[in-house]
Amino acid sequence: MRPISIEINNKFREDVAYYAHIVVQDSFKNKMKPRFGDGGFVKHYIGKMGEMAFFRFCMQNGIAVKHIPFRDDYSTLNDKDDFVIITHGVQRIVEVKTSVLKRKDPLDPPEDLQLFYNKKQYDEKAEYNHIVVFAATNSELTKISLLGWIPAYEIRKYPVRRDLKSPAYAIPYRDLRSMIMLTDREMMI
Repeated sequence: MRPISIEINNKFREDVAYYAHIVVQDSFKNKMKPRFGDGGFVKHYIGKMGEMAFFRFCMQNGIAVKHIPFRDDYSTLNDKDDFVIITHGVQRIVEVKTSVLKRKDPLDPPEDLQLFYNKKQYDEKAEYNHIVVFAATNSELTKISLLGWIPAYEIRKYPVRRDLKSPAYAIPYRDLRSMIMLTDREMMI
């Protein structure tokens, strides 16, 4: 499986920085604390990079996007922080998780790469009928790729790593489905 590269241009950077800034600003204003690990602008920037990359992927591939998680007010957490797409006539909720790879090129992830989904965050979900897309960037934040996706209900079958800041399910990269499957008629969940 080959990750999908998304071009980063000035507009991409400006949009990502804008939404990351609002998240941080509203969090400080409301005295919110990060739920998992460190917060701050860079962490939110990385997350918004993955979301923006997924949005661009949808636009480039003719996938209808019914809802985007970009808003001008992040003063409260709500259930509108995920995408809603329509693909093959079916409405699907899509959550995007973004990580930083130590390698220079997120288009060439190691086969033994593990991607993490915070256990507490997963366990707090009311339902698992959505898709989780994993994105990756390099440490310089100059490249972004969409690694693949997995149905959320499958995540619970993976082992939990407890040697991290916060326990997380460890999903092998090789188990992700290709992003191209979201555009194919044969997509199965």
